[in-house]
Amino acid sequence: MPLVPSYRGSVNAWECDENGHLNVRFLLDKVDQGLPFALDALGLRPAEYGTLPRIRSQHVRFLREARLAAPLTAYAGLAARAGDALTFYSELRQSRTEKVMAAVLTEVELVGANGKTRVPQDVVTCEVPEYGLPRGIGPGAGTLRPEQGSAAELGFVEIGRGCVAPWECNPEAELEPFQYVGRISDSVVNLMAHFQTDEELSRRSRGEEGGALVELRIVHHAPLRKGDLFTIESGIAAVGRKTQHIVHLFFDGRTGACVATAEGIAVAMDLKTRRAVELPEERRRRIEARLLRLPR
Repeated sequence: MPLVPSYRGSVNAWECDENGHLNVRFLLDKVDQGLPFALDALGLRPAEYGTLPRIRSQHVRFLREARLAAPLTAYAGLAARAGDALTFYSELRQSRTEKVMAAVLTEVELVGANGKTRVPQDVVTCEVPEYGLPRGIGPGAGTLRPEQGSAAELGFVEIGRGCVAPWECNPEAELEPFQYVGRISDSVVNLMAHFQTDEELSRRSRGEEGGALVELRIVHHAPLRKGDLFTIESGIAAVGRKTQHIVHLFFDGRTGACVATAEGIAVAMDLKTRRAVELPEERRRRIEARLLRLPR
């Protein structure tokens, strides 16, 4: 199956974060909007089959910055089928230059009204280029799913909490998948505040230093619904000269169940040169002293 055009638009000002580029929330929103086009190319039309595409996991490679007003086109195709799961490959490209801004692997199940999953039997898959394959985060990432009460023992700290708003939900009143990543993005500075000094944090406020993801994987365990309470607990599993391997746990605020797990590779970024920079030695030591104690 060749990649088919699945989205065309641009980067709006309100979709950019403090780094001055398209925020991951809206990047995934654009890619997710394109999935029905890929399903349609397979002859699968949810309205006709009575099915709901349910995203189970997503893996993103961030390859280039998408800055304000950049014209964007997404392409999508079926990359693999394993049992009841379909994996779609998507590329978000700069419309004029065709340069790939991000590559996304999305695992989807088609859930019918009777609860059974319906998938096509004979399909031709597309090839995923090397730059679209997992690199620093393997396919096994996202399996960690502790109860909320044990997260602190592993070194996690709460960075976010809130209530699912109606405008964040799909027609079935479930929180849209891209909104989980968006809520994490909204809250991640609270994690950085545990390791950065006031002066280091002020550089972010002054537009001198930011942070960017280079890779991300999120696994959805159970849906949150309109009005549900949630908390986000996070920590750093490993730190390098430039990179930080961050783990996020999304919890149902009432039951304490982990509803989503995300892992990301992040870098500090000089917002003047638009390049990743080495972490200050003292900051790296502070991080090393509080690394997550994950089960092996």
